[in-house]
This record gives sequence, structure tokens and C-alpha cells, in this order.
Amino acid sequence: MPTYKLTYFNARARAELCRFVFAQAGVEYEDYRITDASPGNPGTTWPELKPKTPFGKIPVLEVDGEMLGGSTGIARFLAERFGLAGSNDIENAKIWGAIDAANDLWEKMVRANFEKDEKRKEEMVKTFGETTVPEALKFFEQQASSNGAPEGWLFGTKVTYADLELYIVVADYLLKKVPTLLDSYPTLAKLKTSVEQLPNIAKWLKERPETQY
Repeated sequence: MPTYKLTYFNARARAELCRFVFAQAGVEYEDYRITDASPGNPGTTWPELKPKTPFGKIPVLEVDGEMLGGSTGIARFLAERFGLAGSNDIENAKIWGAIDAANDLWEKMVRANFEKDEKRKEEMVKTFGETTVPEALKFFEQQASSNGAPEGWLFGTKVTYADLELYIVVADYLLKKVPTLLDSYPTLAKLKTSVEQLPNIAKWLKERPETQY
């Protein structure tokens, strides 16, 4: 039986989709969270680990001694292995595109929030809230609505890791800023509820560590 070790900081961010996939699949893994509070313990700090990673970045996933890098690549690997990908190659390609779009939304949010120039930050946050988010959610709403799944899934008749990724971006980040955001996107609101009602995801949401990001 394969063994899995996922390594990231003590944050949701780029590793949370992988954790959601593990949770939904009901597969055990080691959720290893790096802190810089353990000097002298080899391999526990980021400067010590960085040169050992495939691309000098985390998350990384170790599978029976093989180390995989790239957050979306890891998530895709896990989803395909655990039955949370699409039902055919066309559906998989659509899922990859949706995940790219969700990641793009998240990255624009991060860039706006961490911009150091206060004037530019104000402009970026304004553009993000007034233009970027509505445009992105409009397309996701259209996709979910046209798919026609009663649960609001983006593709097909079962949950995929695209649904999980969109949930994370919306529920973990966007709704924290604007709680009424989904009032204009009823199918996405349905998707959010459906994800939260998945028993394994509900368990993870209840038990996962509280982190700032």
C-alpha cells in the first residue's frame, strides 16, 4: 500500500487542494507542516529543505520515496489516482482549465493583498473586487449552471477536484471578505453547500488546523 507525505508550511494556500483530495478520498497521509521554530532539527526548516525539493518550492509530495513537485501537478496526480478527476480526456482538459482559472483568481488576490505600495495596493484591491471577481464567478456560474448537476458540480455528475479548488478559493478567502458574495451566483452557492455536505470534507473542515492563510 503506498505511503504519502505532503510537505508545506503551516498554511492552507497552495497545499489545501491536495489536503482536500486526500480527505475526500479517505486516504491516510502525513500532513507535514514546516515551521522555523525547530532549529537544529535537520529537515524541519525551509532553508534546509528547499535545496532538496524538485523546483525549490513547496508543496511537495513523497510517494514511496519519490518526491513530486508543483501544487497543481500533485493535485492532479492525486485526483486521477483517487477517482476525483474527470470521466474522459475532454472532461479532464476542462477541469484543468477551471483549476487554472481558480488559481489565477487566487494569485491575483494574493498579489493585491501583499502589494507594498499602498496606493497601488488600493487600486489593485479595487480592481480585484469590482472587476476580477465578478468576471471570474460569472464564468464559473455559467459552467455550473449549464452542467445541470443538482449539486452544482462544475463538470459531470460527481464531485471533482475542480469543485474542491473553487470551494477553497471562494469559501476560504473570498467569502471571508464579502460574506454575501454568492447571493448573485445561486449555482455556486449550491456547489459550496454540496462540498460542505460531503462527509469526509465536513470532517476535514472541522478538524483541520486553524491558520491565518
